[in-house]
Amino acid sequence: MKPDGRNVEMEEFKIPEEAIEKLRDPEIIRQQMEEGKTFQEIIGYTSETMEKFYTIGRKLFEQQEYREAADAFIFLTTLNPMVHEYWLGLGMAEQLNGGHQGALLAYAMAILTNLENPVPHYHSASCYRELGDKQGAIHSLEMALRCAEGNEAYQNLKEQALAAKKLLERGME
Repeated sequence: MKPDGRNVEMEEFKIPEEAIEKLRDPEIIRQQMEEGKTFQEIIGYTSETMEKFYTIGRKLFEQQEYREAADAFIFLTTLNPMVHEYWLGLGMAEQLNGGHQGALLAYAMAILTNLENPVPHYHSASCYRELGDKQGAIHSLEMALRCAEGNEAYQNLKEQALAAKKLLERGME
């Protein structure tokens, strides 16, 4: 138990001994990576274990511990770079920690892992705006609107993106 009340099962974070042996041999790692395996698969972490790690990262984010949350999401994206939620979590944690460039990189990976989701485009627009790139922000909002089109689950995001785009366009006149 940590002083702030969080209970973290450290056993979950332990890398199995047989995985440590694999990690000591760069040739084995190279061979397994060539076979298309992720570090999650090489180490032998189950989906359940990854979900526990993700839950910890999400809790850190919700507690506004953005630096620690970003570290947790970096860990997750290193283990399995194909999971959209890990990249989205990393982008949001970086953004709220003031790391707009890092957030944009994470959002780009989130987009690559799920081309249909408008959320990373929408959040990218905020980063571009903070970096003074209004054209980048408008383009990201346009992409968010395109992805949200016809999907009722994103109606609220669509309305917010449309309003933000209009404000940015007015500011460019």
